[in-house]
Amino acid sequence: MIGLALRLAVAGGREALVRLVAIAAAVAVGTGLLLTTLAGVHAADAQLTRYASMYPQETADGAADPLLWSTRTDYFRGDQIIRVDVAATGPDAPTPVGVPRAPGPGEFYASPALRKLLATVPADQLADRYPGRDLGVVGPAALTSPDTLLVLVGGTPEQVGGLDQVRKVTRLDGNSAPLPGAAVDLILGVVAGGLLFPVLVFIGTATRLGAARREQRFAAMRLVGATPRQISAIAAVEAALAAAAGAAVGFAMFFALRGQLAGIPFTGMPFFPEDMAVGAPEALVVAVGVPAG
Repeated sequence: MIGLALRLAVAGGREALVRLVAIAAAVAVGTGLLLTTLAGVHAADAQLTRYASMYPQETADGAADPLLWSTRTDYFRGDQIIRVDVAATGPDAPTPVGVPRAPGPGEFYASPALRKLLATVPADQLADRYPGRDLGVVGPAALTSPDTLLVLVGGTPEQVGGLDQVRKVTRLDGNSAPLPGAAVDLILGVVAGGLLFPVLVFIGTATRLGAARREQRFAAMRLVGATPRQISAIAAVEAALAAAAGAAVGFAMFFALRGQLAGIPFTGMPFFPEDMAVGAPEALVVAVGVPAG
């Protein structure tokens, strides 16, 4: 019976094929839309977490030497440059996120975007602001976006201690999430619920295309001896085939376009493509829930 249902679904004439493609397209759009939304929420949370790492909270831990930390902003041709001045007060001072070690006096690290900018403009316009030895690149773990202009400058405790808003930090783990897990789950639930209803309406509309013709076909099959159980099996196989094909296309579209989607500045700045990720449980819910709907 399953083989017959598959043959009827793919070889039942132009009308049956159009109906199959319409249902698959609706499921593909719904799947891709939900995956993009879920991935976008995770990317925004990761972006906020990295932003928080630029402004660590002052901690009091007598077991470690504090790292003096001062974050300020600079500008070049209208673009904001985030400058972080640090100074280790002892050998046990923590290491900033994204670099192998804290820069010492006369040393600095720069983000990839800032390094590119430094290489394209005259030194007296920008590079002279950060004299010293270039130690390398600030890693993505400390950057809110691929376009972030960030410089991590080392100094002596006296130099950094005289700056504004200096913090004494004894712990930098890069996990100071600005949004608690419950808040992220709430956002995911509200967004997914808000999208799920119109998606299901869209899928339902697509499935009703040619419904009268399908009913006539099923009635004809009943007249030639098909049982209600067999008719139900044929209808279920047709729906499952379209839903599975649509879900597969939706997942393929999401992963194929993830890089382009990450480049859209939803929060005012692009995301890292790897932050546009969906966990296995969420992917399973989407893969099962949308086609089932």
